[in-house]
Amino acid sequence: MRPKRVLIADDDPALLSAMRTRLEAEGFEVIVALDGYQALAVARAETPDVMVLDVNMPAGSGFSVQDRIRAIDELSDTPVIFITGETPDQIRRDAIEHGVSSILHKPFDGRELTERVRAAAGIWISRRPCPTG
Repeated sequence: MRPKRVLIADDDPALLSAMRTRLEAEGFEVIVALDGYQALAVARAETPDVMVLDVNMPAGSGFSVQDRIRAIDELSDTPVIFITGETPDQIRRDAIEHGVSSILHKPFDGRELTERVRAAAGIWISRRPCPTG
């Protein structure tokens, strides 16, 4: 079984690198895009299992990318997580209207990112303690 494929789109190369490193360490296959145009092209070519989109990117916001993705049959049900540094209330209202799976507000930690991506991908981890030997 192949690892779950995650598309991350953000115009901040440092944040993009940190998210990629974290998700790859957790066993995800990660593909990246630096703007909305690239995100749409990569999503079409790679058919990710989950998309993490920055709300404010050049060449297409997270909202516009998601709207276009919803019109593509093979991508229409793909879970989308928005990341943003904007005011939570307005983004939350707009995101609900667009059917976004989850919103992460910058700054966020790697654990929170991983948990949201796992949930969106349908991966659940048991919280039971490991047996000792």
